[in-house]
Amino acid sequence: MTVLQLEGTRLEQKRISKPLVRYFLATIGIIFIVAMHYFQHNPGGSGLELSFNAAVWIPFSFAISFGLLEICRQQIWRYSRLTLLLFACCVLLTLPIFYPNADAGAAFNRLFTLWAGFLFFVSLQQFVFTHQQRQRLLWFILIGVLIEAVFAWYQYLWIPAKNPIGYDTIANRPYGIFQQPNVMASFLATGLVIGTYLLARIPLYRGKWSWQHVVLLMTPVLTIPMLVVLNSRTGWLGAIIGVALMLPYLRRFAAKQVQRLWLLMIALSLSLAWNIASTEHWSPKSNAAEVTSDARGVIYPQAYEIFTTKPLTGYGYGKFEAAYITQTALWHNEDPTQHAGVPSLDHPHNELLFWADEGGIVPLIGLLLAAFAVMVKIRKAPNGTQLALIGLFFPIVLHTQLEYPFYHSLVHWLSFIILIFWVDNLTAKYHKRSLQYVLGLKVFALITPIFISSFMVTTLYSGWQLTKFETTRPVNIDYLLKVNNPWSWKNRFDWDLQLTQLQLGIGSDKPALIEDYIQWATEKAKTWPRPALYQNLILAYDALGNKEQASQIRDEALFLFPDLDFEQQTSQAKATSAAK
Repeated sequence: MTVLQLEGTRLEQKRISKPLVRYFLATIGIIFIVAMHYFQHNPGGSGLELSFNAAVWIPFSFAISFGLLEICRQQIWRYSRLTLLLFACCVLLTLPIFYPNADAGAAFNRLFTLWAGFLFFVSLQQFVFTHQQRQRLLWFILIGVLIEAVFAWYQYLWIPAKNPIGYDTIANRPYGIFQQPNVMASFLATGLVIGTYLLARIPLYRGKWSWQHVVLLMTPVLTIPMLVVLNSRTGWLGAIIGVALMLPYLRRFAAKQVQRLWLLMIALSLSLAWNIASTEHWSPKSNAAEVTSDARGVIYPQAYEIFTTKPLTGYGYGKFEAAYITQTALWHNEDPTQHAGVPSLDHPHNELLFWADEGGIVPLIGLLLAAFAVMVKIRKAPNGTQLALIGLFFPIVLHTQLEYPFYHSLVHWLSFIILIFWVDNLTAKYHKRSLQYVLGLKVFALITPIFISSFMVTTLYSGWQLTKFETTRPVNIDYLLKVNNPWSWKNRFDWDLQLTQLQLGIGSDKPALIEDYIQWATEKAKTWPRPALYQNLILAYDALGNKEQASQIRDEALFLFPDLDFEQQTSQAKATSAAK
């Protein structure tokens, strides 16, 4: 009898290679368990100015790479209807970069992160997770929250006044790694809601408790008192409403004894919070740098009016700050009863208004379409789960309408995408498309983590050198010369370099250096109109003896910032320059 040998011939059935799911999950675990907790001294800010964001980008790039490599290995692309809808939304959000009034360089980071997030969503869809693996995605977020909660307890109760991370023990608002209390609060609130959700999904086998139940029941005890201490209305609202939306789900799917013990833990958490609030040394703290509800009452109407003046095209991507301060100055000059603009405001503290002001109606439609698509997915979820799924999103979504958490914290953005994938995976009917030519995609998948990791490592090194330059006295220019990635620190690097040049020009009586600063600052003010920039311009013209031009710059500064005293600020700047 003849035996037909198929192996090695075209008749052999194509085998599906072993998936990269373990490596993919490992990178996500590294993000939430390791990378997001990385600390390095920095001056504050957002994006890559915060060291933990640069650290998170490294494993994040590998996660995207593993997802794309999985497509190449299987030569199959898995997608759902939501994938196509979100792609269309990303296209709508990107289109205004091609408008003639856009500043592509200023908006590049935002759009790059947007598309990286979409690729991360696509990567998540390429793996057929088991129930435990899929649930592990939420566990990773929760573990990240619990680590930060423990860190917050340490900051609040035990960290010494002179500590290596520069934590302010007097204000004592335990912001964890995020350096901003509201960002910490929304992260804790998200963890509290996820913990409640998971508690309802883990059954009791023959009445036996597992370590998972213990961790989930301890989550309120670790997070709720810190939410009280942080005194963040954003966190409080996100936690209260998020948990309230989760209660029907918990009541329906969790065992009675689990429900009772969870309520007991909530009561214990509130008791701890009350005990902290009633202590002699505690009082609600606020940060003067934060935008209050009163300030939002001014900013939101101004930002909305800016949108209505140019609803079709907006003022151009990357140009919100200049457009905002100019328009509000014009309105205040025409009608002094109208509020002047808030100085140094580069975001209106509302994500919808931000994209609408800069890009007009097109990106606004994109955002609303994305929200509608996710809500449709939630509505298709099994009965009794819809409110719980809304509750998962609520703390972060609420925060995006009051501030800009995605710019402060990359892990907020990744958590948000994982939650979208979670909802999609519950109801999605996945389609498969065979791909024959994957060489280009494979090269891109291999190059991406190498390029991003190299960029982020140099970003961290450059930030370290800039911080040493700014904090070392007397000033040592060698630290500035060691910066090997000025692109990621564009504003800060240019500011340090030009300000040093101005101070050197004034101190050593070198007009050429002062004139170079004036040329740079005059151009910079068109896109980055900050009070300190105008103050130094006035100082520069005074140093050259050009009183008339100094007076003109002072008038322009007072027009843009009518509530500030540039006479006093300039005198202080002169004294500082003389001391140096």
